Amino acid sequence: MKRALRSSEALAASYLELQGFKVVEVHKKVVIGGVEVSDVDIVAEKDGSLYAVEVKAGNVDVEAVRQAYVNAKLLGMRPLVVGRGLADERASAVAEQLGVELNIFPDVIAVSVNELRDAVYEAVYSAMSEIFYHLSSCDNLSAEDMEQLKFIAHSSSLLDAAERAGVSEREMAQMIARLSEKGVLPKGSSWRVAVLMSRALLSSCSCKRA
Repeated sequence: MKRALRSSEALAASYLELQGFKVVEVHKKVVIGGVEVSDVDIVAEKDGSLYAVEVKAGNVDVEAVRQAYVNAKLLGMRPLVVGRGLADERASAVAEQLGVELNIFPDVIAVSVNELRDAVYEAVYSAMSEIFYHLSSCDNLSAEDMEQLKFIAHSSSLLDAAERAGVSEREMAQMIARLSEKGVLPKGSSWRVAVLMSRALLSSCSCKRA
């Protein structure tokens, strides 16, 4: 629980509660056809409406806005992004176009330097261990696997990847589930993790096959 309270999600949750929101759930899985395709940082409720909240530790960018929109659409909720500022005017314009609410909270540091260092070291170690584990799957990747990884690696969301591949969101979710079952992608990971892992695999496997 202490680790959760150090996170940007905890800061965002506290800030939302000060504004009258009630935090209903954190890290809610987005499931399509029994397959986990993404997760929502925070589910909050206010005035009878449920919000799918995307939390940015830094500035809100276009990718965060799109992710909030897609998650909210899949869950039948209202999209909301919480962050410390705006990356650029494009983020604000896209948010307005898609109907995504933006909520900017103050730049507050809620942990000590030592706590932050320990948390970062632990997170980096965990992430690197998982990355190296999945990179070992290069020899088992087929041409079809590589093609599907390209769709994921160059997309900002599940919807974007589906459009690039010319398939439905459900079919794209099934592709991701198959790659996860094969050990290529981490099971139950967020879209951002799937994108990063896909990029790492494409780079590493291409070098090995060159």
